[in-house]
Amino acid sequence: VTIMNKIKTAVVGVGIYGRHHINAYLNNPEVELIAVCDSDPERCDSVANELDLPGYASLRALLDKEDVDVISVATSDPYHKEPALQAIAKGKHVLIEKPLATSVADCRDIIDAAERHGVTIGVDFHKRWDPATIRVRMATQEASAGNIIRGYISMDDVIAVPTTWLGWSAQSSPVWFLGSHCFDLVRYISGQEVKSVYAVGQKRLLATRGIDTWDSVQSTLLMEDGS
Repeated sequence: VTIMNKIKTAVVGVGIYGRHHINAYLNNPEVELIAVCDSDPERCDSVANELDLPGYASLRALLDKEDVDVISVATSDPYHKEPALQAIAKGKHVLIEKPLATSVADCRDIIDAAERHGVTIGVDFHKRWDPATIRVRMATQEASAGNIIRGYISMDDVIAVPTTWLGWSAQSSPVWFLGSHCFDLVRYISGQEVKSVYAVGQKRLLATRGIDTWDSVQSTLLMEDGS
């Protein structure tokens, strides 16, 4: 079956999660991946050559030269805002790897820009497609399930993640890197919005290694129905 008018996409940031976006687009018959972009020229060229696609070290250059409908922003946590705003200003729809940004102000700037330019933005909360998550949500929606009284989610990473894998970990935190999944899943499973939040955190171990971010954060979310 030939699908006309495929959605034309490009991926900005071709690291670990950028490759997931690339794989998803390559395996979607309604989508055509037309270009990739990464500020690391060597990585960009390697992926572009592997895929036999144009590769750009600059998103501005990609937007000037390529006819694209959707831009995936899969850059590191602290660097989502600028490429998102560049794509939005060109009238492109944007899928942003979680978190949307690493400050409320930056999130609002992205949302405001999308509303001004009449484009759609989405955040890749990919845990919603985890089979275990889907099963829990289905179970809570059954007539016999009753009301949710409370929920508990915990996510942890090995210490190599902030100390070795991520050179930008001091510019993010467990709240953004892991917590965004937890907060989204609470909303997704319960079908409710968060009414208030109380959170505490610790800065001990990572601080001794010169990384100024939280070792862990514990958050209590009060939902609309009081649960």
